[in-house]
Amino acid sequence: MLPVRLVSLNAIDFIFIISICDEDMHNLDLKLLAAFLAVFDTRSVGQAALRLRMSQPGLSTALGRLRRILQDPLFVKTPRGMEPTTRARALYEPVRGILEAVESGLFVKPEFDPATSTREFRLALSDIGEGIYLPLALQGIAAAAPGVTLRSVSLPPRQLEEAMDSGKVDLAAGYFPDIRTGEYLHRRVGLHSFACIMRSGHPLAGARLTMKQFTALRHVVIEAGGRSQEVLEKFFRSRRIRRTVVLHTPHFMSVPVIVASTDVVAIVPQALADFITTQRGLTQVPLPFVPPTFQVNLHWHRSVNNDPGNKWLRDLLFASIPVLQTRGYDRNGRPQRRARGAIPAEPRPL
Repeated sequence: MLPVRLVSLNAIDFIFIISICDEDMHNLDLKLLAAFLAVFDTRSVGQAALRLRMSQPGLSTALGRLRRILQDPLFVKTPRGMEPTTRARALYEPVRGILEAVESGLFVKPEFDPATSTREFRLALSDIGEGIYLPLALQGIAAAAPGVTLRSVSLPPRQLEEAMDSGKVDLAAGYFPDIRTGEYLHRRVGLHSFACIMRSGHPLAGARLTMKQFTALRHVVIEAGGRSQEVLEKFFRSRRIRRTVVLHTPHFMSVPVIVASTDVVAIVPQALADFITTQRGLTQVPLPFVPPTFQVNLHWHRSVNNDPGNKWLRDLLFASIPVLQTRGYDRNGRPQRRARGAIPAEPRPL
């Protein structure tokens, strides 16, 4: 026998007391509850059948099934019509609440109004992603959704997938080669490469570096959690390029300050180089080799693909990152300008 259950749906609090066997519970469906409600409201099997667009025998059969399941006649035929039993009167409000909650939950299309929303979105970003994406995204949010907030998180690959599976992370932006399963969708931000940055007053600023000069320069090496640096280090090992390294750091965003105030240089993702060399004191110099490339994507779980809020944020991020939308790289690493419309508008399964 089933115990008393408290059902709470869409602010409807009610106690639905049923004492039936598990086998009968599996036979209880919404059609039976709709038949019960229609007979209760009309006090007539014939009128209830018309309301539900059923035949009268069909409705009588449904009512009979419900009577057997609940082990109560539910309605008694009288000269005034079908009078509900005490059990039926007790069940009326719970049954009506269940049907109203199901109708509002299943058939009302979810909406997202950025102008009034106070939702918090969680993005998986590295510190370089925060420095490049978030300022532009926040500008768009401030104009369209003043109540929306963002939370940036940094997670190892396995934890990131678990967080996206459970809905704890809404989007992941960057180079994530480990996200490969069919549970995720992605949209290309662009194919990116690397650039060498140094201070504007550096003795080799403006020069075309030779390999000898490049290896002799004093280098800062970034050992961040982002996977793009793995691409660069693997490239150097495969080409047997040995740099003169004077500093290892786990942080991208401290590198511009260090480079601008010393004669050290750094190899950083092109998008970061484009961003920071707009500031005074830094410049880019051509590399003496063709650097490797890596694909930057926006990732999300299939379960949130139709979430209107998530879709709004995805569209906002693309509209807010014109630099990454227009800049792309050939497979040989040379920059190319790509038309805005050339980026796929539809998500791609992994």
